[in-house]
Amino acid sequence: MVIAIIATLIGLLLPAVQSVRESARRTSCANNLRQVGIALGGHESAAGAFPPGIFASAWRSGATEDSSSTKLTGPVAKFDFYWWTYFLHDLLPRVEEQAYFDGLRGPLFRTLTLEHEPSLEQAESDYSRVNNVSIKPFLCPSDGAVGELWQTPVSFVAAGRVRLAKSNYLGFFSGTSVQESISLIDPSKGWINQPVRPLPPRSTAFDRRAVFGFNQGTTSQAIKDGLANTMAVAEYLRGVSERDGRGAFWYNDAGMQMLHATTAPNATTADRLHQARGSTENDPRDWGCYAETRRGGAVLTLSLNNQPANNLPCEGGRETDDKVGIDAFAATRSRHRGGVNVLFCDGRTQFIDDSIQSGITSPYGVWQRLAWIDDGLPVEQP
Repeated sequence: MVIAIIATLIGLLLPAVQSVRESARRTSCANNLRQVGIALGGHESAAGAFPPGIFASAWRSGATEDSSSTKLTGPVAKFDFYWWTYFLHDLLPRVEEQAYFDGLRGPLFRTLTLEHEPSLEQAESDYSRVNNVSIKPFLCPSDGAVGELWQTPVSFVAAGRVRLAKSNYLGFFSGTSVQESISLIDPSKGWINQPVRPLPPRSTAFDRRAVFGFNQGTTSQAIKDGLANTMAVAEYLRGVSERDGRGAFWYNDAGMQMLHATTAPNATTADRLHQARGSTENDPRDWGCYAETRRGGAVLTLSLNNQPANNLPCEGGRETDDKVGIDAFAATRSRHRGGVNVLFCDGRTQFIDDSIQSGITSPYGVWQRLAWIDDGLPVEQP
């Protein structure tokens, strides 16, 4: 009898204990995001603008290199920076991660691939500074279901694939898809290796500019809707495994470097993610999200990474020529009950409820308006 009573009491107390623990994790998560905000503000004060979302001036420009630079040994990216260089990399010293920053050869980020290193020993030494190293300030403790690292799909050292840091905090990019984020490139000239203007011009046809773009940072003056009414960074989930690319901020893809305000937080609508080229049905190497393929009429089942029950619904985007992932988008997601933590451009963090007004067509909802810097219809905080 006594044992039964004790068991009942434990059963009643356990949810309360779990709730207290999650509340503490959520607070810690918000504090980490606030540190990102302080780092962004420090950059803005020093440089007169927020950092570029992606430091390269072209979408997926990493394959094109120029060996004429003498800034560091080896070839450098033709379009100013390699495509993987993201605003979080630039913020590393400001969140007390100088060693990781140095391991990436910041601030120029001229990290070399294996074939361009002077020796195998040098390659191993260089990558040892970032391989298997997580970045705690970029992690939300509530998202503890998967690891803190991403196993890259290609090899960089003799031992094979390296394991790079993931992040639970990603930036908002313009529009409602990757295609809108890079809308000013000329498709007739190819979708990659072509410079992208940092932000599209404001017009009646395109009023969906966000804080982050390519190569050039956004000034406070350009954020016409007001710093307090414009979101910069929000939470995202780290996927289902180390091979899942979600939260791995090393590629110009939705869910890796880009968030879009296409749908409300924690939407049941599937994120449209770039599937791994060359993968087959349920391939464990799939770092995106396989969908019913359009190749050769063959039909493949959904990726193992598609897990709606775990708030990780996804589908694959278009896969034709060099436009893989062009129609992709990812919604902000968290493990918190009922909403997500968001960082505004004035440095504040706020918990935004999933029920915030949202719409996928003009005039859009409050959620979308908060993500865009100069849409002509500023909105107040929800």
